[in-house]
Amino acid sequence: MSPPHSVVVGASSGIGLATARRLVELGHKVTITARDAQKLAAAAKALGGAVTAIAMDAADAAALPGVFTRIGALDHLVLALGSGKGGGPFATVALADVRKGFEEKVFAHFATAQAALPRLAPTGSITLMAAVSAHAAMPGTAGLGAANAAVAALVP
Repeated sequence: MSPPHSVVVGASSGIGLATARRLVELGHKVTITARDAQKLAAAAKALGGAVTAIAMDAADAAALPGVFTRIGALDHLVLALGSGKGGGPFATVALADVRKGFEEKVFAHFATAQAALPRLAPTGSITLMAAVSAHAAMPGTAGLGAANAAVAALVP
């Protein structure tokens, strides 16, 4: 039997990279994606070349179906997309930055999951990552928290 194919989006650092590392350890075939090709190449190198790396901007909804056609069939999708846009004091954070944060986080999670569905195994899974700011009041995170809360609300 072939190993499960897991795709980790947002895998160039942080939780996405750690998730990809664990999936490799578990014997999965792993495809990692991220929008920054240089960081993605460094992540693939750090994982020992046991992965396929494909540069992808999850905020580019029009390009996502083509990327998933290239990726092919998958068993598990992990969305660990990050955005630092929308951070700062509520009184002064620019609405344009909050909007950009939603584009890079919320809309990207939504569009990526939709684009992957035709390739996802019937018994597969989709995991969405949000941040603690979705549930905790912390100074400077009103915009970030709103985006992360929206991602958390996609799950149910």
